[in-house]
Amino acid sequence: MVIAFVLMRAGTLLEILPAAPRGTARATDPVLDGLLMAVALAQSLAMCVVAVRRRQYPAGGWAWADVAVAMAVLLAQPWYLAPEDWVGTWTAWGGALSVNAVFGAAIGLPTRGQTAAATAAVAVAYAVPGVVLSHAHASTAASNLIGYLVFAVAARSSATFVRRLGRDADEARRQAAVLAAEAERDRHRLLLHDQITIMRLLAEPGLEPGLVEVLRRQAAAGAARVRHFLEQSDADLTGACPADGGRADGGRADGGRADGGRAEDGLPAGERPEVMLAELVRQAGEGFTDLPIDYAVDLAADVPVPPAVAGPLRAALATVLHNVRAHAAAGQVVVHADAPPGLGRWEVSVRDDGRGFDQARRPLGFGLRVQVSRALAEVGVESEIRSAPGAGTVVLLRGRPAER
Repeated sequence: MVIAFVLMRAGTLLEILPAAPRGTARATDPVLDGLLMAVALAQSLAMCVVAVRRRQYPAGGWAWADVAVAMAVLLAQPWYLAPEDWVGTWTAWGGALSVNAVFGAAIGLPTRGQTAAATAAVAVAYAVPGVVLSHAHASTAASNLIGYLVFAVAARSSATFVRRLGRDADEARRQAAVLAAEAERDRHRLLLHDQITIMRLLAEPGLEPGLVEVLRRQAAAGAARVRHFLEQSDADLTGACPADGGRADGGRADGGRADGGRAEDGLPAGERPEVMLAELVRQAGEGFTDLPIDYAVDLAADVPVPPAVAGPLRAALATVLHNVRAHAAAGQVVVHADAPPGLGRWEVSVRDDGRGFDQARRPLGFGLRVQVSRALAEVGVESEIRSAPGAGTVVLLRGRPAER
């Protein structure tokens, strides 16, 4: 709207100035004509400069000052112009200036009521010499009055539309900032969630020496990932942040690297050899030798897992086992993997006989909700969690095998 106002005002002044010499020659009071033109020119230039510097239309007092100057020029016409020049000539340059003033008021005044009042005031100032005092030009002046209404409605509608777009853009930026902050918070939580569990367990007295050694290895792997995060704050940590079950690679199929998923052999994730489901499940449990885990995974020994799924699945299983260790107090944990014929999908279940919890009264925590359910959903793996107080917990994961 700033550009539109500046261009319109500059165009009007460029039309008025060439007619100025002839207008001054025909004026009944050349001094008054010149004085009013100088005031209008100075005020217009000031408004254009302010608009360009502020990058917005100079609203409020500037808009009313513009209206006041236009009204003064129109009402003074009988004192510096002959009646035959009041309407329909560039000698009466106040008409063009007043249209600009109405346009600016429609843009700059805050309410529709103020815009209507400014438009009506300019129209009255135009009608006094054009209609009331000069009956010969009454019909032409009356037609020109419609132009004020048209310009006011068009400018106000355009300004409202542009401001609405601006508000929508501001809201979109605000929402983007909120989402970015939430995403950054999730990155930190993904990185630290299970590491905090490890540190809390290490702080407990009376731990068995074997468990202490396992937790120390996992803590060392977690410290390496935190150090990498601090050094590479813009790295993609998706799949690397959940607990790794003691693996030094963060439980990722890409070795915990932030190089776009390239392993040490230099192959991108999509070109690496497939990993079998049974092998992957056992890898996820390598760091949980302190848990009473029974593996029933032989039926999944020849079930290939897509490379894009392997890392998130391994990390999710490690997170589930972390939850079992921290909360279940289980006497037995059964990890089962299978691919029933004819279903075209594989299934992994982690079942413990621990405390369980009331799903209706206790919502899922960050680990199960984000590190398991959401992370796996992003790679097309379904998850289901069943639990009841005193009946243990079952986590079911289902996905499609890699195509051969």
